[in-house]
Amino acid sequence: MEPVRSTILGQIQHVLDHSIIRDRRFLDDEQLVRTEQMAVMESIFNESVREAELRELSSHFAPLIRGSDADHPCHLALWGKTGTGKTLTMAYFLSLLASMCRERKIPMRYEHLDLSTPRPCFRALNDLACLLNASKRYKKGISLEELMLRIEASLADYRGYLILFIDEVDHVRRDSDAFFTFLIRRLPQHIPGKLILVFASNRLNWPDNLDPRVRSFMKLNELVFKSYNALDLQKILGIRVEKALRPDALEMGVVEKIAALSSRDHGDARRAVALLAKSAYLAEKAGSKITLDLVDDAASAIEQDRYLALIRNAPPQLQAAMAGVIEAARNAHSLPIATGEAYDSYAAFCVRADLRPLTARAFGDLLSELDVYAYLRSRVLSKGRYGRSRQITVDLPGSAIEKIHQAILMNFELR
Repeated sequence: MEPVRSTILGQIQHVLDHSIIRDRRFLDDEQLVRTEQMAVMESIFNESVREAELRELSSHFAPLIRGSDADHPCHLALWGKTGTGKTLTMAYFLSLLASMCRERKIPMRYEHLDLSTPRPCFRALNDLACLLNASKRYKKGISLEELMLRIEASLADYRGYLILFIDEVDHVRRDSDAFFTFLIRRLPQHIPGKLILVFASNRLNWPDNLDPRVRSFMKLNELVFKSYNALDLQKILGIRVEKALRPDALEMGVVEKIAALSSRDHGDARRAVALLAKSAYLAEKAGSKITLDLVDDAASAIEQDRYLALIRNAPPQLQAAMAGVIEAARNAHSLPIATGEAYDSYAAFCVRADLRPLTARAFGDLLSELDVYAYLRSRVLSKGRYGRSRQITVDLPGSAIEKIHQAILMNFELR
C-alpha cells in the first residue's frame, strides 16, 4: 500500500477506534431539523433555564387566548447578545401558542422571517411575500408598491391573529424606512386581521436610525434576554453531552470548566457548545477523553473565530472602517499606515457600499474602538510643530484578515 494512502487510512481508523461522539448533530444546531431543535429547547426549559423570559412572553400574549376583538397585544422587541436564545425561545413559544389557539378554535398563524444575512428592503419584503404565499422567490421586474399590494392581497381574507416574527431586524440595509413604514403603518390598516410584530435584534439602537414618523408609531413592549450564567450553561451543556457524546467521554469537571469560561467571557450558549464540540474533536484526534487541558487547547484554537463573529454583528460604520483599514494596508507602500490613508480608503469603501462616510474625527473614534477589540494597533505619535499623527497596524494573521474582509464584503453585498 502506498505510504500516503496508508497514513490517511491509519488516521481515519485511529479516530474511529477512539470515537467519543455518538451524534455529532447535537453539537451544531444548524444540523438539527426544527423538531429536534424544539425538543432540545424543551429539555433546556424544563431545567428552568429562561423561565423569566417565558413568563414575560406568556403575559404579553395572554390576551390572544381570550379571543376578544378588544384584546390586541402591542408589538414586541426582543433584545440580547448573540447566543442568548432569542430565536429558539420565541420559535418554541409561538409553536406552543399556536397549539393552544387551535385547541380553543382561535384563528392564529405565525411566520418567521429570518434576516440573518443583510438584504435590501425589496428582498426582505420578497422573502415575506414567499412566506405568505404572495410571491415566488426573488420575483423580478415588479415595483416595490406592487410587491406590497400582493402581500396585502394574500391577507385580504384572513381575520385572525397574525404574528410576524422578524429575526435580526437591523439587517435591512437599504430603504429600511420603507420596510418599517409598510409593516408598522400601512399593513395593519389594509388587512382585516390583527397584526402583531415581534422584532429580534442584537443591537439596542437599531430604532434610532428610523424615520421619526415611523418611530412614533412603534408602540413596543421590550424583553431583554440576559447572558447565560455558569449554572444555566452547565444545564445546557449537560443536555448536549447526554445527547451527543458517549458515556464516560469526559473527565470530571470538564462541563463545569467550559461553563465557567463561557459565562465569564461572553455568556453565549452557542459558543459554549462550540467549545465543547472543539474539545471533543481534539479528544478524538488524540485518542483520549475530553480533559481539562484539551478544553484550554480548544479555547485557544477558536480564539481567531471570535474576531469574525464580532465583526459580522458590528454596526455598519465599524465594519466599513475595518474594511478601509484592511484595504489601505494592502495598497500601502510601507507599514504602518497613517490615518489619512486609512480614512481615504474608508471613504472609498463607503461609496461602494452606499454608506454615508463619517467625518475624520468620528473615523478616529471608530479606530479607537477597533483598537479596544484588538483588531488593530493604533499609536498616536507627536511630530512637534507639525501636530500629531496616528500610525495603524493590523495585528492579525493573514488568514484571519482575509476572512474578516470577505465577511464584511458579504454583509454589504459587495464582491
